[in-house]
Amino acid sequence: MHVWSKLSSTKWRDAWEERFLGLGQTNAVIQELPGGKSIRVDVYCKREKEALAIAEQFGGRVRKVKNANWAAMAPPSRKPIIIRDCLLVTGEADLQKIAQLASEHPARQILSIPAELAFGTGDHATTTTCLRLIADLAKSHRRNNHAWSLLDAGTGTGLLAIAASRLGADTVEGFDFDPTAVRVARRNIKRNKARSVDIYEADLFEWNPGQTRWDVITANLFADVLIPNMAKLHDVLIPGGHLILSGILLEHKDGVLAAAKAAGLPEPATLQKGKWTTLHYHKAR
Repeated sequence: MHVWSKLSSTKWRDAWEERFLGLGQTNAVIQELPGGKSIRVDVYCKREKEALAIAEQFGGRVRKVKNANWAAMAPPSRKPIIIRDCLLVTGEADLQKIAQLASEHPARQILSIPAELAFGTGDHATTTTCLRLIADLAKSHRRNNHAWSLLDAGTGTGLLAIAASRLGADTVEGFDFDPTAVRVARRNIKRNKARSVDIYEADLFEWNPGQTRWDVITANLFADVLIPNMAKLHDVLIPGGHLILSGILLEHKDGVLAAAKAAGLPEPATLQKGKWTTLHYHKAR
C-alpha cells in the first residue's frame, strides 16, 4: 500500500473533502495541524500508480506504507442523499442494495455513484444545491412539455449529467479536463442506465462548442476557472436558458458576479450554504 500526502491551507478543506471524502469513500484522512491554519491530506492507495496519479495532478509526495490495515480505516457508510421528491443518490454499488433502495423509494430515481477519484458524489454543499436546481428545472420543463438539453462543464463523476438524463433531459453533454474523471463518469453512466449522455475530455479554457447551444448549463468549478470563461458560458446558453454556477467560495463571489455582469448576464438568484455560493442565472430571451 502507498499513501499520497499534501499540506494545504484550512480554507481549502471543503474542496479536499469533496475530492476525496465522497459517499462511501474510505481511503482518505484530513487532519488539522497545530495552529489551525494548515491541514494534511492523506490518501491511501492499494497500488503505487494510483498514488502517483494523484501526485501528478495535485503535487505532494508518495510513500510506501507497511502493514496497513485497510479495513480498519473504513468509517461507517454515509447515508443516501435525498433530493426534492425525485432523486436519491447512494454510494452503493451492490445491485441488491440498490434494488432494496428502489423498493423503499418507488417515486425516486435511484442514482448509484460509488466514491472514486473524481469530484461530485452528491454530499457536498455545491453538488446538492446543483442537484436541487436541476430537479426544479426538470419539473418545470416537464410541466410545460418542453424538450431540454444540459451541458455539465467539469463533470467529475458525471452525477449532474446523469441526474439530468434520468429526470428527462433529451440530450446531455459533459466534459472534464481530468481523464480519470471521464473514465469514472462513463462507468457511472452505464451503471445508472442514463440515456443520451455524451462525456468527453476537454479543458474549459480550450473547449470549442461549435454551434451547439444548451437550455441548462451547470459549472461546479472554482472561481479561478469560472471568471475567465464567463463570456464563453454565456454565449453557449440559449436565450431564456439557465446557467448554474457553483463551487464558489464566499470570498470569491464578488469576482464571479462582476465577471458575469460584464458578460451580459442578469442578476442571479444566490444560494448560500456555509462558505459555498451557488449562482443561478436566467438568461434574457
